[in-house]
Amino acid sequence: MGSLPSHVERNYDVLIIGAGLSGLCTLHNIRKRFPSWRVRVLDSAADVGGTWFWNRYPGCRFDSESLSYGFSFDKELLEEWHWKEAFSPQAETHKYIRRVAEKHDLYKDIQFNTTIKSAQWNDAKRTWTFTDDTGREYITTFFISCVGFLSAPTLPAIAGIEAFQGDSFHTSRWPDLDVSRDFAGKRIGVIGTGATGIQTITALSKEPSIKSLSVFQRTANWSAPLRNSEISVEQMAKHRKEYGAIFQQCAESYSGFLHQADPRKSSDVTDEERLALWEKLYDEPGFGKWLGVFSDTYTDRHANELYSEFMASKIRARVHDPSVAESLIPKNHGFGTRRVPLESGYFEAFNQENVHLVDLQKTPISRITKNGIATSDGKEHELDVLIYATGFDAITGAFGAIEWHGKDGRPLISNSGTEKGEKGIRVDHRPRTFLGMTVPAMPNMFMVLGPHQPFGNATRSIEHAAQFISDLLQYCKDNRYTYVRPTEEAVDGWTEHVYECSKGALGNEVDSWMTGVNKNVKGKTVRSVARYSGNAVEFRRRCEDCRLSGYQGLIFG
Repeated sequence: MGSLPSHVERNYDVLIIGAGLSGLCTLHNIRKRFPSWRVRVLDSAADVGGTWFWNRYPGCRFDSESLSYGFSFDKELLEEWHWKEAFSPQAETHKYIRRVAEKHDLYKDIQFNTTIKSAQWNDAKRTWTFTDDTGREYITTFFISCVGFLSAPTLPAIAGIEAFQGDSFHTSRWPDLDVSRDFAGKRIGVIGTGATGIQTITALSKEPSIKSLSVFQRTANWSAPLRNSEISVEQMAKHRKEYGAIFQQCAESYSGFLHQADPRKSSDVTDEERLALWEKLYDEPGFGKWLGVFSDTYTDRHANELYSEFMASKIRARVHDPSVAESLIPKNHGFGTRRVPLESGYFEAFNQENVHLVDLQKTPISRITKNGIATSDGKEHELDVLIYATGFDAITGAFGAIEWHGKDGRPLISNSGTEKGEKGIRVDHRPRTFLGMTVPAMPNMFMVLGPHQPFGNATRSIEHAAQFISDLLQYCKDNRYTYVRPTEEAVDGWTEHVYECSKGALGNEVDSWMTGVNKNVKGKTVRSVARYSGNAVEFRRRCEDCRLSGYQGLIFG
């Protein structure tokens, strides 16, 4: 290969960005399939873990079952590992991910503390050149994105953020501190009541040393009980024998979770039968309260209204102050039409004297001041610590942090271009992909958990995508191809299929990260179909049809 300039890393066959679950699974697959290939993983973090490295806020944990989340390909690790809780906390989850990396000797191919700033396709050489924030370049034939769909944190679009003189930080960049000690006697403010906010608020409300906790709620969010429990040694031994059935159940479900919708419609049963199912689900642990309800709950408006009122009644019963309860009950979307966070005492937190709800629908934030938050009623809420639980620029946000120059210099993301020559991964806020894994004008680029892939049980989707991509690379190797990209026709057809799958879903009428809306990010106020909302079983079938057809829809060279 000859000597390279000092600022250029060696050439790679495969370069992977991201060392979370996606990156580790992909690296393992590539190493196993192509032992002689040169492969490298780059990550901006200091360790593996992705989401579970960065998100260390109080209360952070799974809201899908631990048993359904581990990698199914590693039977030895499944026999070894003891999930200590039904819904694993962050520290245990990160410990599991590190164990995967150690067991398979993956660390030797991972480079940490490396942030990629630009990517340039060279059509003549059929290579990508990635440049990091130090100016070092990495040249590769194939590139696999494992950047994650919830990995680009956003601060709220509120005036005065820089003015606050207390401590402030985003939940995904939680500092190294002891909450009981470092928050003792302090007035804490939290902006945001999504999944992260709900977990953080609940955990902080249980800290007796905190003077006060003010929750600044921009949009009320539905939530339901997690009902976590410990897993004993004896129970774990029994669960290990059930892994085959667990993963099979996930494979057969709509979104990869251990839950299937009741096949009946809400109108097929009596009022008593309907209530009985809802009460049963409410008393059980996990996502059954969201995913195990009647089959028409998220497509029939009346059915959704009935279930939403049932859930609202549960909130009213748990919150002592009727006015606070009404503020906590969403009025602009029905239950389950946005992703439902699960909680462990969130609503009861507002019964405490030192926990205050600030309903921003009634009194919006005017600005952030040096001492706290000023609202439209003229009040200044004085704070010592301000926590931003304001989520992420989801799905495509992490791609936006890189300056892309694809085939013919085309960008990966184009917010305004409508000419065919300008189309990238997104045009007018509408993602365009083929199978959610390849992108027009971006040869030799593949995505794990990219736009237009299922975002249910992430690990199940990751394993499938990593397998599909390694199969495709095997096809390239067997046929001595060094070039692959989707046709525009295949991209248009797949994108239209993704849109067809979303039709009739009440969730498409709601602003959320799942519909591509983030009012903290300029230009992301228009709804789009950013994820595959059809059946995960059908998604995998279509991918398999593509493979068996000799990868029709892709151009090779």
